[in-house]
Amino acid sequence: MMGMAASGRTPYTGTAIGLHWIVVALIITAWALGLTMVDLPLSPQKLKTYSWHKWTGVTIFLLTLARLAWRAAHQPPALSGSIPAWQIRAAAVSHALLYALLFAIPLSGWCNCRTWWAGTRRWLNC
Repeated sequence: MMGMAASGRTPYTGTAIGLHWIVVALIITAWALGLTMVDLPLSPQKLKTYSWHKWTGVTIFLLTLARLAWRAAHQPPALSGSIPAWQIRAAAVSHALLYALLFAIPLSGWCNCRTWWAGTRRWLNC
């Protein structure tokens, strides 16, 4: 059958797979930029690295919105009937927590950036 995986299940769409791996690559990029930028001396390069880190976070946030919109409009492949119920629940909870982090981490960076220039470092002063 066309469009069916070897197991007989319909695979994820190319868009879903593409969004997944783009977000993964951006998370790794943001993490690497974040580790690098804090040790740089104050310079135009440091400011540029901070800017790249911030816009990578914004892009992750927006692509996560796109992923959720895509997911709402397209059913994921059905799970195998041999998976125990507790594993299905654990997968659903971990999936929800990952999405929560994909929103919370960029939002916390935005809040931190917003309060940094106001002269305060209070955590969630949005």
